[in-house]
Amino acid sequence: MEERIFNVHDIFLIITVFEAVLIASYRYAQPGSGKRASYLLVAFLIAVVIDMVTNLIMWNPYFPVSVEVRERVLPLTFCISHFVRGPLFYFYVRALLYNSVPLRLVHLAHGIPAIIAIALVLATGLMSSDLQQRLGGSTISTLASFLWYASSALSVIYAICSIMTLYFYMHRAKQHMSHLPGSEATWMVVLSVCFLVSWSWSIVVVVSADLVGGVFADTVGTSHNFIRFVLMNGLIFVSLIYTGRFVSLKSETHSEEEHTVSDEVLQVIEQGIATEKLHLQPSINIDQFSEKIGLPVRTVSHAINRHLGTRFFEFINQHRIEEAKRLLADPTANDMTILDVLLASGFNNKSSFHRFFNRLVGTSPSDFRRRAQRSAVPPQ
Repeated sequence: MEERIFNVHDIFLIITVFEAVLIASYRYAQPGSGKRASYLLVAFLIAVVIDMVTNLIMWNPYFPVSVEVRERVLPLTFCISHFVRGPLFYFYVRALLYNSVPLRLVHLAHGIPAIIAIALVLATGLMSSDLQQRLGGSTISTLASFLWYASSALSVIYAICSIMTLYFYMHRAKQHMSHLPGSEATWMVVLSVCFLVSWSWSIVVVVSADLVGGVFADTVGTSHNFIRFVLMNGLIFVSLIYTGRFVSLKSETHSEEEHTVSDEVLQVIEQGIATEKLHLQPSINIDQFSEKIGLPVRTVSHAINRHLGTRFFEFINQHRIEEAKRLLADPTANDMTILDVLLASGFNNKSSFHRFFNRLVGTSPSDFRRRAQRSAVPPQ
């Protein structure tokens, strides 16, 4: 009876490979802006495909490839895919969030670990069987273990860097936008955490193979196929639905120069609220606000941050809450529902409105309306 090349666990890897190839082809051919992020995603997906194909061939002795390819080429593809996947994912996330920040030659330094790993494989003659077995305590087996652990640890570090980049993006977005990016950033955080778990799990796979072995190690290893299958589908979902909707922020530049803010600047900002009612425009950001009042963005940001003691995000929503309080306390606006009030106040998100109202006023909008209108009724 002819031996089967693949088992049922490999099917998930094969499906994932085809999905990665399809989404890479789509993103490469997709027109429009954000091409750098698309190219980085394509490069990352290629690394994922190389990783999975290497895995399929390495652990399937009946796969029809020559001994030379199996023993000499697979260690090289292993090094390429394992050592570049982390940096590529990190720069993909970074390009999504800050598409105006250029890539420089110095960023090529992130490829040095891959170059060193390839050089070690070529210099020592490490083979695929060495990566699989890692037995005997020889120099080659030690190097094989080092490559497994180092590549997984490096990927974990870059996943953590991606999560931190998203965290700082959301922190900066609070200063520049009146409404935070919602599901886009959240999904990217979830995806980054999932990659962190997946690459951390690869360390568990190697540890279980080194210390336990047998059926347990095989079960841990095959479970990683399911994790990668789910993870790749998550990446496809986020890539198709959300990543084109990110609001890119400019790179933050620091200067020793302190910008003086005159009373006239503060007055212009307040006029933008009192006269032009700019806070009532849903999703207005600091660039749009600055343009409408005729001041540079940095001047407005500095004035709000340093002289008003808050951030643009908070500044706008504080005035929106004041407008909401006015409407809720107005007896002539009794026919307005809470939803009508929050929309008229410039909010476009119910949960954000209730969260800010409770935090700034100390009660719910409904309770505030009841108390305000009860106190307005003259005693009999």
